[in-house]
Amino acid sequence: MLPRRTPLRTTLAVLGAGAVLALTTSTPAFAVEGDFPMPSTPNCDAVQKIEPRLYTDGLYHDFQAIDPTRTNGHCQFLVWDNGQIRYDSYSGAQSPWIYDGPGHSVRTQIIDNYGGLSWGMYN
Repeated sequence: MLPRRTPLRTTLAVLGAGAVLALTTSTPAFAVEGDFPMPSTPNCDAVQKIEPRLYTDGLYHDFQAIDPTRTNGHCQFLVWDNGQIRYDSYSGAQSPWIYDGPGHSVRTQIIDNYGGLSWGMYN
């Protein structure tokens, strides 16, 4: 005869498996989210922002933006996707959010016209 706890264990196992499935379908795998200060140049600073956002396919995928925090007017802020420039500006304003889901490799860059380059991380 099975002990009374068996149905409870079975129910918990099914609920646990469902919770794991729900978590794996709603969050991207191997993703890093957050605000990451980029290496400084003598005249320019920026923060690489990465966050999950709802995409047109109904799933959450990463998006990236570059947010300048210090510029002297000679700082170029870029967002690259698969080797192509998606955003290029000397403005001190944050870039638009760039899709960084499956099939995309997005990275941010600062070009300090008087002091070098700075790269953000690939995500």
